[in-house]
Amino acid sequence: MTARPAAVAAAAGSVSAGEPALAHRESLESGADAARQDFLEQRASALGRTWADQWRQDLHGEGRLAAGGWPGTVPEARGHVLRGLPAEMARRNMPALTDAEREVAVRTVYASARDDWRRHLDPEPR
Repeated sequence: MTARPAAVAAAAGSVSAGEPALAHRESLESGADAARQDFLEQRASALGRTWADQWRQDLHGEGRLAAGGWPGTVPEARGHVLRGLPAEMARRNMPALTDAEREVAVRTVYASARDDWRRHLDPEPR
């Protein structure tokens, strides 16, 4: 049997027979968690952009400019999350949003909408 260099042995720590399988499972789970977080972030950002676009369309439909500060609110963002994410997640057979994920999604929707609003303001007449 060949001895491992001391640095490798120290880095490995004591490894029992079940630990490599556990490490592999945790790696897969962290990959799934990363994919889930990516999905939630992308979907929340898209919801925010759609929300800002709808505000602009509504204002233009009333003959008004889309100008000034973002008119949306955090409670409205929460409503967009609750209407937009759970159904999409169910269609994808994903577990329901956790409370923490929901709050991150709310902040992401709001920030995305606000940023999109700011990027597409109508020029104000002089």
